[in-house]
Amino acid sequence: MGGFFTRDERIVVMFVAASVVLGSLVLVARRIDPTLAPELSPPVDAGNVVAAAPSPKLPVDVNRASAVELEALPGIGPARARAIVKLRAERGGFGSVDELVDVSGIGPKTLERLRPLASVSDTTRDDRPPAPGAPTDVSRGGEDAR
Repeated sequence: MGGFFTRDERIVVMFVAASVVLGSLVLVARRIDPTLAPELSPPVDAGNVVAAAPSPKLPVDVNRASAVELEALPGIGPARARAIVKLRAERGGFGSVDELVDVSGIGPKTLERLRPLASVSDTTRDDRPPAPGAPTDVSRGGEDAR
């Protein structure tokens, strides 16, 4: 009866086969919809452990996100992120996510992947608090108005 796997060997082969099948399913799911399967982390060198950056809140606002935050989007690397920031500054912001096709390297396919993950805020409104010493809005009547 030589040539057959032992019980332990069969179990190992089954686990390896199951891992291959699950890995393939993750890759297929990611191609269909990038939001279905989480990104796989690269192997970590135990001697060089670095804290991971927090994952960005989705959707990413392309009118307010930094280049680093934009890199979290599929198909956006450092060069495209810088190109988005540059075009945003030149235009004073994007009116819609569809305007990202004007960025070099972003075509219709990339835009389709970005649409559910990106948003565009109103660039005329600034939700940040005023800088210390900046004039306040006098239309509210100041402190004397009650």
